[in-house]
Amino acid sequence: MRFRFLICALAGGFALAAGHITAQASTDYPNKPIRMIVAYPPGGGTDALARLVGAELSKSLGQSVIVVNRAGASGAIGTQAAARAEPDGYTLLMATSNVTITPAIDAKSLFQVSDFQPVTLLTESPFALVASKSLPVKSVSELIAHTKQHPKSINYASTGVGSPQHLTTESFKQREGLDWLHVPYQGGGPALTALVEGQVQVMFSNALPVVPFVESGRLVALAQTTKERLPVLPNVPTMEEAGVKDFVVAFWSGVLAPKGTPDAVINKLNTALLEVIRTPAVRDKLVSQGTIVNPVSGEAFAEYIKQDAAYWKKIADAAPTQ
Repeated sequence: MRFRFLICALAGGFALAAGHITAQASTDYPNKPIRMIVAYPPGGGTDALARLVGAELSKSLGQSVIVVNRAGASGAIGTQAAARAEPDGYTLLMATSNVTITPAIDAKSLFQVSDFQPVTLLTESPFALVASKSLPVKSVSELIAHTKQHPKSINYASTGVGSPQHLTTESFKQREGLDWLHVPYQGGGPALTALVEGQVQVMFSNALPVVPFVESGRLVALAQTTKERLPVLPNVPTMEEAGVKDFVVAFWSGVLAPKGTPDAVINKLNTALLEVIRTPAVRDKLVSQGTIVNPVSGEAFAEYIKQDAAYWKKIADAAPTQ
């Protein structure tokens, strides 16, 4: 009996000591540089966001934030690396909607949403529905009517099978009963080029890249998937204004930590990131790039991710992933 009591007492003491060490580590956080993994090559939008936010976060926390690019397998390699990192707050992921989309379309995904603890949502990037100037339409209603009058006449571009653009278009097709052929490209640049050249007829594109083509008359912007018009496309109606109700879609970016990261660390990071993203210089730059700045608490971000994962799963289950 005394032996068992001694074992229990020792176990309890070790647990208390471990808890004290964890609490102490959280209080002292951060006391060394932080890695922020970007699961894509340097030079892209996610990389640029990580470097912009990371530089300001370094100032706020008093420690370097080092951006580490771990590209491969459409973002799966870097995302998995972040999921497997020590949950101590010294490895973060500049995440995108692919964290919720990839598991929705791939049962063998290298990671799951549950592998992460949300820190904060940073931005949302809605899409613009744009058409080739060779297509005789000037509005969403005209596009729908043209499609139904000329079945199988529309080819649409995306940035790849299972991409947000692909699934967003499939969602729109399902809602409106449209028969369009999917033509996937390896990235937004080639897809947009094909649209401008008339090789495909329509595309849901990130907003900012289409602006110069719309302004020059080389593309026709029909609508944007926002609740309110973006400053970069002030003359383009929202989908609701164009007659399509409840079609609000955005590609999000935010910061995640490995599951098990202490709450005190998550809260400290959230507070610092909210301060960074609300800085006028940072906010103005992001808005000028066609994004919606939408920082929230870790709890609100967790609920956002849950709903986003369910949305993409529903679309993916009904969409042909080809």
